[in-house]
Amino acid sequence: MQKNPTLSPYRRRSWQAILKPYLFLLPIYVLMVTFKYIPFFNAIIKSFFKWNGGNVNEFIGLKNYTDLLSSRQLGIALMNSLKFCLANIVITLTTPLLAAELLFAVRSRRAQYSVRTMLTFPMVVPGVVVILLWKWILSGDTGLLNSVLESLGLHSLVSPWLGSSKTAFFSIVLVGFPWISGLAFLLYYGGLQSISGELFEAAKIDGANVFQRFFKIDLPLLASQQKLLITLAVINGMQVFEMVFILTKGGPGTATLVPSILLYDSAFSFRKFGYSAAIGVVMFLIIMVVTAINQKFLKSTEPGG
Repeated sequence: MQKNPTLSPYRRRSWQAILKPYLFLLPIYVLMVTFKYIPFFNAIIKSFFKWNGGNVNEFIGLKNYTDLLSSRQLGIALMNSLKFCLANIVITLTTPLLAAELLFAVRSRRAQYSVRTMLTFPMVVPGVVVILLWKWILSGDTGLLNSVLESLGLHSLVSPWLGSSKTAFFSIVLVGFPWISGLAFLLYYGGLQSISGELFEAAKIDGANVFQRFFKIDLPLLASQQKLLITLAVINGMQVFEMVFILTKGGPGTATLVPSILLYDSAFSFRKFGYSAAIGVVMFLIIMVVTAINQKFLKSTEPGG
């Protein structure tokens, strides 16, 4: 029986040729399973144990969860995380969008390229370096901010920004001011570039001014970018750790306590690894629920999104 000459070359490949591309992906999957999924599922299992990371490993059922849900500290940490989420959302939806709109309005491509490069360059600086720089700026004794205030004669405004429960939270939110560089700016700018120029020409012919174009064209067509950035803002707000840990370690008192700091202290200060695993599982569930709600109710640019 003759082979059908119309068969595609792909069908005539041997199974070894078909398998070959997946073998290149195998190391990636092995690393993901080893360092992502196995620790994740192990943390879920250990959340049902009284475990000190060493010789104590006793199954206690839901006790870690009941102790956690009755903890006053968890309520404070979640409330602070909610504040960080709201602050991140407000920041994400304002200054990066404004910066992208202003840059997009620049006529010169060379000027656009230069400004875009300057605004994206800070992204290559390690986050820890940026945080330490802001720690020096906000320092109560020799900080740059207090030095500037004193030089301007505004002695009444001098404050231990990170050492006071009244100002510590807002000082952490201030880090990165004016928040115009980074992923949000790039997403907005890329979204504006992807909008058809015919829409802008039609709006100009119809006599639309800058604000009408912004609200009728730009914002609706940037809905997908906003949806993604709101999701990332919520996730970052719930998982914020290094910034709080370096600047205040959750203090003063519980002014900047967040679940990740509570998790870290439970594990490495009190050796309650099972309890800290339960905190991680609760954080994961909250993030999953909030993300699902976001994906369900926030509109995208694409129809049906």
